[in-house]
Amino acid sequence: MEQRSSVDYEQILLRDPLFKEYPLKGIDEMDLVNLLYYSEIGCNKLKIIDSYCTVCNKDTTFTAELSDDQELSDLLFDAGMVSGGMGNKQEKRLIKALEKRSIFIRKFNCPRKSDDSSHNQVFIFRVIGANLIKIGQHPTLADLTKNEIKKYRKLNEEIYSELNRAIGLSTHGIGIGAFVYLRRIIEKHILAPQLKKLLLEGDITEDDLAKSDFKGKINLAKDKLPEFLVDNKKIYSVLSKGIHDLDEKECKDYFPVLRTAIEIILDEEIKRKEDENKNNLIAAQISKL
Repeated sequence: MEQRSSVDYEQILLRDPLFKEYPLKGIDEMDLVNLLYYSEIGCNKLKIIDSYCTVCNKDTTFTAELSDDQELSDLLFDAGMVSGGMGNKQEKRLIKALEKRSIFIRKFNCPRKSDDSSHNQVFIFRVIGANLIKIGQHPTLADLTKNEIKKYRKLNEEIYSELNRAIGLSTHGIGIGAFVYLRRIIEKHILAPQLKKLLLEGDITEDDLAKSDFKGKINLAKDKLPEFLVDNKKIYSVLSKGIHDLDEKECKDYFPVLRTAIEIILDEEIKRKEDENKNNLIAAQISKL
């Protein structure tokens, strides 16, 4: 029996960029309806989302705004599904009914200012053929993630700025451009400073660098680099391939996992620097005893 996939609501709403396509074939029908509608009776799986309110400047649990019950009832009827339950699965009828309606809007309200639309989070979907597409959202992913990534300012402002630009470009469907900024973070801010330090300390030579490709340079500095990067050198290869060979759609599809990989590398770098600063502080205090 074919395994039907469920819908990852958080990934679609809060992580995936605009214009990403989700094939509807094989998706659980009620999970899909729950993504597009909210009703207190039946379609209520997606009742809350944990996100960041860009007006309150606080992490917030947003609550779903009720959908039009009549529209939902008509959809379930047209799809041959029983309102409030699974009923008989009619995948083709559901897809046809969704495509007929075409545009779907989900709204979530900030509990601190539920009557103030500026605090709302809105997600807009369109069904074309057998694909669901997220065609709009407000606030943008870049706005929502600013708070999430601000910790990388601990490393330097440029890293934060370039990661923010990558997310912003991906949000607007520019996958290749987003890859450029992710690759710059690895090249310029993670690897280059360690290679420069090794050169100054005489542990490697300019000739060593000249003879090494990127993976070779990682090997030269592996004891100074985040372990995740050393163990996953392919990250850089995929980013380079994206810039030179992949199309926009492929880059957009790969972006979420590569962004997460970059964040793991940066998190390791933050911890390394914090440990180094702590060790230096304690060593200095001990020397005064």
